[in-house]
Amino acid sequence: MDSPLGRKLDPGVVTFVVLNIVGLLAYLNPFFAPGLHEDGLQSFAHKTDAPIVFAAAATLCLVLAVADLTAGGLNSKSLAALGVLAALAAVLRTITLPAGANLYFFLVILGGYAFGFRMGFLLGALSFFLSAVVTGGFGPWLPFQMFASAWMGSSAGALRLVTVHAGRRTEVAAVVAFGILWGLLFGAITNLWSWPFFSAGPDISYEAGLGPVETVRRYWNYYILTSFGWDLLRSICNAVILVFVGGPLLRALVRFRERFSFELRLTVLARKIGSRR
Repeated sequence: MDSPLGRKLDPGVVTFVVLNIVGLLAYLNPFFAPGLHEDGLQSFAHKTDAPIVFAAAATLCLVLAVADLTAGGLNSKSLAALGVLAALAAVLRTITLPAGANLYFFLVILGGYAFGFRMGFLLGALSFFLSAVVTGGFGPWLPFQMFASAWMGSSAGALRLVTVHAGRRTEVAAVVAFGILWGLLFGAITNLWSWPFFSAGPDISYEAGLGPVETVRRYWNYYILTSFGWDLLRSICNAVILVFVGGPLLRALVRFRERFSFELRLTVLARKIGSRR
């Protein structure tokens, strides 16, 4: 694929950008299409577009994985690591802790941090899908949860770009703070899939035509009343787990990433040498 400037575009980059656009449009669509609302019937939320969003997300994630395999961004070992981490995260999500917290988040955060933002995106999306298979949690909410989890893994990979030259303790501290933040962000993001269809009171419900300031104020009230307490406990759980296992597990994952990255560089170099002959 060629750009207007004559340079070839990486199919993986294009697919990754399209994936994020699909997720953003899926979340924001109800705010720009007020005709979709059916007041008082929250079960109607995304009843028609959720299967389309899920199909698009699953297809594009597969395309992204194939594109990275073809371009050398992934190899068989890194793909196997992705599958193992996703399966482990899915199993951990079945372990329910007090107040609804669970062990799912720390593994996606550490995996995304160690392997980069694109693999972190795939890890977050795939692990949440597998957890739905294990728990039977299929519904119109699933693709939105997959995107939120994918963004968590992807942003963990982006965090590493900032802390890559920091010391190990600084890295672990940054990951712990990141886990606390995403304990809140995950709930704040996923609530948006159904909030536009929620009808309870004028101070916490969405109403089409309101300005952005009033809309944000109402959502803030809704979030504080319905989700903040649970999300705060999730943040605490993330922090405790990452403090105890974040350092050792992160070192192990980074060592593995560095090993297969070295092998990938050798493979790409061999391909270039072979193509010149």
